[in-house]
Amino acid sequence: MYIKKISIENVRSLQSITWEIEETQCPGWHVILGDNGSGKSTFLKSISLVLIFNQFDALRQNSKEWLNKDSDSGYISLQLVRDEEHDPFSGKGKTYQKKLLPAKVCLTRVKTDVTITKGKQSEDPSRYIWGQSVKGWFSTAYGPFRRFSGGNKDYQKLFYSHSRLAAHLSIFGEDVALDESIEWLKELQFKKLESPSQDNLIDTIIAFINTNNLLPHGAKINKISSEGVEFIDGNNCTLLVEELSDGYRSILSMTFELIRQLIQVYGIHQVFGDNNSKIIAPGVVLIDEIDVHLHPTWQKKIGSWFCQYFPNIQFIVSTHSPIICQAATKGTVYRLPKPGSNDSGQMITGQNRDRLLYGNVLDAYGTEIFGKNVTRSEASQQKQNRLAQLNQKARYEELNENERKEHQTLQAMMPSNPDFTGL
Repeated sequence: MYIKKISIENVRSLQSITWEIEETQCPGWHVILGDNGSGKSTFLKSISLVLIFNQFDALRQNSKEWLNKDSDSGYISLQLVRDEEHDPFSGKGKTYQKKLLPAKVCLTRVKTDVTITKGKQSEDPSRYIWGQSVKGWFSTAYGPFRRFSGGNKDYQKLFYSHSRLAAHLSIFGEDVALDESIEWLKELQFKKLESPSQDNLIDTIIAFINTNNLLPHGAKINKISSEGVEFIDGNNCTLLVEELSDGYRSILSMTFELIRQLIQVYGIHQVFGDNNSKIIAPGVVLIDEIDVHLHPTWQKKIGSWFCQYFPNIQFIVSTHSPIICQAATKGTVYRLPKPGSNDSGQMITGQNRDRLLYGNVLDAYGTEIFGKNVTRSEASQQKQNRLAQLNQKARYEELNENERKEHQTLQAMMPSNPDFTGL
């Protein structure tokens, strides 16, 4: 399954948003940009709400918080692309011949309350995405607080009772831990010890992480035991996964959980390719603030890594980092409207897209997609203005000794544009 089109009307801060791509663009890296308060998290949560609508009540969300406070109604609508091989229909009834299928949720204000109900549509999503026992139709979502411990135990129970909802829990709350994957890895290791002669999934997962160099500085999984998952870091020190840095834990918790969920839905033989070096199963993965805790060198790598080793997954990610956008050579970049403006969201195209994808960070900031004058502090701008004054003066007359020293200091301070004149 993939998502071809997203339409959102009057959901929290999002008044009217349409995101649409070509069907051939679906697998890849799709970046959502926007200022603080523009609704990036709401955009991703809205997608999740539709995808897990049949189990949404178990989340016990306050429905009043979803509808824009100045509106009486709203909706979230998705156009889904069905994968005929992996996404079967469930239950009895008509088999839809269409490859593109709708899923819509409506929000309505009723006196002091807000109801969230299934929207009217030509096809019934309970035969596919909202089916009780449906296989395939894979989707998952991860919030910015990705970790292995510290979760609310009430939420953890949903991993067993509501599996489709569980795959999206992290995006709805800060108190959800992705600790299920660690217990799963320990269980797989125990099964390997019980049946050493069989092909073991745990070896496949370890090889996938280590051989494909997910982690920076050569960090690798060393072993998995009843004590947990042990790594050897770039300093040749052994550490349990819980002892690694925030950036490592953020990416590992998500990657382990993603693999676990894919195998739970598809089974191992439909997840890994022939040589186990790539994960070939399709699906939708939402990630809020993918850049959290990541050093710029890892931000540069992470999107390309996921696209290379999960080539059939559609990643929809939010970020404040222009570096994250560089992986969208196979994908798209979309900017949400600025808060308080009458602008509409827009797909970044043309020269601005090229600067984001192929230029350096200064080229990206120069597009003003991330705002105006964001590359320099106020003090830096004052020094740049002074450099411009001295550069202009030097064109027509000789600088005195103090001015020459100041000029040289400012040029050394701003090597990217030492001859700046402001013209």
